[in-house]
Amino acid sequence: MSRVNIIILLITIIVITSIWLIIYSTSSKNVDFVRALDASPIMFEREVTEISIESDLLADTTTIFRPAQIRFVNNYIYLNDFADFTIYEYDLNGSQNRKLTTTRGRGPGEVQHLTDFDVFNDTIWIVDSQNMRVTSYSIESGKNINNFSLEKRPMRITCLTDGFVIQWLGSDHLFSKFDYEGNEVKQFGDIIEDQLLHQISLDGTIRSNGNDRFVYIPFYASLIYHFEGNGELINILRAPDGLEFPVAQRDGPTTFAPDFTYMRDGYIDEEDNLYVYTRLPNDISQINQDNNLPVSYIDKYSLREAEYLYSLRLNNHYISLMYNPSSSTAYASDMEKSFVYELNQSF
Repeated sequence: MSRVNIIILLITIIVITSIWLIIYSTSSKNVDFVRALDASPIMFEREVTEISIESDLLADTTTIFRPAQIRFVNNYIYLNDFADFTIYEYDLNGSQNRKLTTTRGRGPGEVQHLTDFDVFNDTIWIVDSQNMRVTSYSIESGKNINNFSLEKRPMRITCLTDGFVIQWLGSDHLFSKFDYEGNEVKQFGDIIEDQLLHQISLDGTIRSNGNDRFVYIPFYASLIYHFEGNGELINILRAPDGLEFPVAQRDGPTTFAPDFTYMRDGYIDEEDNLYVYTRLPNDISQINQDNNLPVSYIDKYSLREAEYLYSLRLNNHYISLMYNPSSSTAYASDMEKSFVYELNQSF
């Protein structure tokens, strides 16, 4: 073999070895996010609006052991006590009007584990993930109306005029639309690659405009999905912070949720503005030095323009928070107390 051929052979071996090492090192990395199918998050800064805020307790909630989810519907505030799944109704002055007391169990009208609820036409609709069903009650009488058993595990619910939407845990599609007779109308919602494999990373909240559209707000990623009531995707909004959907963590057969929470709640007003309560993870937030808690925001978006507008900074974090733009008031809970915040101007 000539000297030239030997040199060519050695160069070829080096190149092939380098390519193999690159492929091997790339495939061996622990990828910490999965790719969204229709959009990718982008990192950008918030535009923070300076507004003074006065705070007070929402009401005398000494009998509520673990105030959790808050919903704002037709000028009433609904608060779920996670200790016993009682749902309280308050007016805008913080006075308690009615309450729905549920019973633990597996029988008709009984609840094992309430993971979400919504209110529509004086009816409370509850998702029971453990019993794998949707249960409805009259707010006026407290009586059980319907019990719809499901084949998969429901996690979230939001109501439209012609039915309700369920967000699943453990399904090929993230959502299903049902009519109010309990008939499944449509399955939809392909959000990320290998969706069933990373289903726990898709947890979030779904909130409707009370009519014909709803949004899916992931807990762990900086994207907001805006849907027609029939399941057609209208647009995708990018949120600040640029967080990707994280890979689901596993230990044998057990899958764990990510160890942080991000966007939590949303409310759509009559002008199609969306207000999202966002609690930043510790590793990307500025720490409030007074209480060492992550900073949180109310982020405002235009659904019509599919864009972020600006934010209001808060110096605490909550399990749930809803903003009422008509009265410039926010309602929040933190599993210990519930609060009302009066803004000195509209946001």
